[in-house]
Amino acid sequence: MIRINLLPVKVSRRQEAVRNELILAGGIAGVLLLFLVAAQVAVSASANTYRAENAALNQEIQRAEEILKELEQQEKMQTELEKKLALIKQLKANKAGPVHMLDQLAIATPEKLSLESLDEKKGKVELTGTAVSNEVISQFLSNLEQSEYFEDVFLNSIDQLDKQGVKLKTFSITARLIVPGSTETQTPAAPEKGGKAG
Repeated sequence: MIRINLLPVKVSRRQEAVRNELILAGGIAGVLLLFLVAAQVAVSASANTYRAENAALNQEIQRAEEILKELEQQEKMQTELEKKLALIKQLKANKAGPVHMLDQLAIATPEKLSLESLDEKKGKVELTGTAVSNEVISQFLSNLEQSEYFEDVFLNSIDQLDKQGVKLKTFSITARLIVPGSTETQTPAAPEKGGKAG
């Protein structure tokens, strides 16, 4: 009787099957490893991109903040400059105001009227003088009202005066001095008493 030993063939087939399974598992593990490495590289690249974009955005924000600070400083300087220019304009107007006031009074004064006193305090002007008639005083009041340097012109009183046989009219006038270009608010003049004809 012939005996055939099949054990080595079975062992060989089993080893081959195990080897094939190991190769398959190794291949799958290799593919998974490659996938994980690729995913890691992609995530790392994406993170680097986001970091670079974030850094660029931070730089832009910093530049914008610097520009905003410069604009605020320029606006502050411009405001201060405007205040200084307004102050200079105010000082010039105040300096020239009295000269122009006297010039305007000289222009407004009719021939037959003479001023005897002039007092100016805080924008309130008080005038006294003499004239030959009520009409001349009325003309003087009208001239003052037409001047850009006087407002709220009031006739306080008119009285009769006999001077060396000549009948004259004495008067008292108050007005508010306006200096063109001045930002100061002057105290408005008000009549001390009602006007009366003598």
